[in-house]
Parts: sequence; C-alpha cells; structure tokens
Amino acid sequence: METGDNPKLIKNGGNGTNVGNALRWLVKQGKAVSPELLDLAGNITGIKQLSALGNAIRSDKSLPEADKTILLQEMENDMVEMVEITKRLQIDSEHAITRMIRPVSYAAMFVLFMCVVLFDGNLGSFTIDKAYVPVIQSLFGTMTIFYFGSRGIEKVMKTFKKGE
Repeated sequence: METGDNPKLIKNGGNGTNVGNALRWLVKQGKAVSPELLDLAGNITGIKQLSALGNAIRSDKSLPEADKTILLQEMENDMVEMVEITKRLQIDSEHAITRMIRPVSYAAMFVLFMCVVLFDGNLGSFTIDKAYVPVIQSLFGTMTIFYFGSRGIEKVMKTFKKGE
C-alpha cells in the first residue's frame, strides 16, 4: 500500500493509527518526543514500518518507560489490525465470486438496462427514447471509468510492487 493510498492517515481523512494518535497525545501533554519517532509514525504504511517504529520506541532514551509501554501496546494493536485486514483481503481473493463481482455486476447492469431500453415501447419500430440517453451516458460512463480504471490502476500497482 502506498502512503497516498492509506485510508487510516489523518491527511487522507482517516482517524490515524493507534500509535500515531498516542504520540500526538503525548506531544499535546507537553512531553518530549523525538522527531525521529514522529517521522517514523508519519510514514507507517505497513507492518515493516510499524516494526521499525517499535524498535525506535524501545531504543528511545527520552521517553519514560510508562510512555514506551503505552506506545508499544498501541503499536501492537495497529499490527494486529493490519494482519487481520491482510488476512481478510487474502480470503476475499481466494473465492471466484469476490473476484468476479465487478465484471458480473457490469454485465448484469448492461444487459438489464439494454433490455429495458430496447423493449420499452420499441417492439414495432426501433427508437430509443430521449430520456434514456443521459442515463445511459452517465451510468455506463461511470461504470466503465471505475471498472476499467480501477483494474488498470491495480495492474500498474502490482507491476510497480514487483519491481521494488
């Protein structure tokens, strides 16, 4: 997951990570927190970064042990959450129905709407009611952009991650 894609980040409208929120709380209480810890906490995008932050918290000499314990517990909560999300996403990818939801829903919408358009008063002569034109344009434009656009982005990101 790229930094810009992390929905938990406050700058992306999320609530932040538990350990990040705990660090912010310590700063608001007037406690000294090293800039390195804050920088590491601001760049959390996965378990690897959480582990690096945990090591930095353990080795930080300016934090009292009680604060370290709180931060490490919050970090552990974040790690458990990330592991569970990863498990859920892997399980979702294992089943054909979860992989097929976009193409099947796209095809179903296309067939359903085209049947309505073609058979609504058009059994004798072929005309498409003008009321359907904007609906067709917006519905299929949106579905096509999101379906094919999101698939393209997924493939690019998969290729990009393989290159790292």
